[in-house]
Amino acid sequence: MPGKKYEFTEEQIKYILDNWGKESPHSMKNKFGCTWYAVCKVAESHGLEIPKSNAWTEEEIKALKELADKYHYTEIAKIMGKTENAIYLKARKLGITLIQDRRKWTVEEETLLSDLWGVKSIEYIAKKMKRTVFSIKVKAVRMELGPMIRNNYDVITISDMVDLLNVTRDRIIDSWVKLGLKLKKAKLTNKMSYYTISWKDLMDFLENNQNEWDSRNVEKNMLGIEPDWLQEKRKRDTIENPLWYRKWTEDEIKKAESLFKNGKTYQEISSIIDRSEWAVANLLRNLGYSYMLPQYWKGKEIKYLRENYQDMTYQEIAEELGRTTKAISAKAEELGFQKKLIRTKKEGK
Repeated sequence: MPGKKYEFTEEQIKYILDNWGKESPHSMKNKFGCTWYAVCKVAESHGLEIPKSNAWTEEEIKALKELADKYHYTEIAKIMGKTENAIYLKARKLGITLIQDRRKWTVEEETLLSDLWGVKSIEYIAKKMKRTVFSIKVKAVRMELGPMIRNNYDVITISDMVDLLNVTRDRIIDSWVKLGLKLKKAKLTNKMSYYTISWKDLMDFLENNQNEWDSRNVEKNMLGIEPDWLQEKRKRDTIENPLWYRKWTEDEIKKAESLFKNGKTYQEISSIIDRSEWAVANLLRNLGYSYMLPQYWKGKEIKYLRENYQDMTYQEIAEELGRTTKAISAKAEELGFQKKLIRTKKEGK
């Protein structure tokens, strides 16, 4: 009946909340058969920000056209402060072909890349194939097409660094910049900008801060023809993880402490700040929090338990490792040694 208020189901409300910012209200209204205003009211009632307008300015359209040949549409969305869906729909309406480097490579594309590699610049190849420069480089390495060529292209974005080095975006922005990483702000419009870094500045930083990253996470030749210092680092990193020994910054300590107080586990904290679980546990114990969580088990302790659980009692192992009998029992059960330990104790009676 005209004028009747649209009643959303619980499933529809959940869908709106889960996809807000990922999918446009316009798309949702078409899906539910209601008005744009009704969808926005649901979001607003749950504390979500309502888009002021769906209209694109001439400046934004110009920016979209300029970025379309250089970046994946998910990166464009971050740069322009719009949803991925909004970027995708506007580009399609304007007839702009967007780069989608996550799509599968076809045999024809691989053949074309092989023909152009070393003959044309990476910029030219990326533009012709509608892929990012970074994705072209990755594919060329995996196809073993030879050392990378740079030619006219000499900068990468923060997103490229995340993919290339397998580090978090927060660590690059928060920690590495303070260590001297030379990010450059590229102004797109009066209101929009993004950050890049030159290959030379990145390589200088990586050489001078070798304990900040693990070369095992970087495919060989992804950084170009590898200099002596990088070859030596690769040898060292196969023996010990460089991230275990790097110095904690004040910001990292505060972040780890805050995450811990918010209920995060050692494993979750280590993943967020890119440290080993042992390093996180050791830091928190030094800060006086060891009584709040079980003491982290070191590899040599687990090895001792594994080698001696058949011949020693819980109490004897606990005394050797400086732990409680309860802690030994719990760890033995976790490792599947519980029944064997009990049997050994009975046999000794």
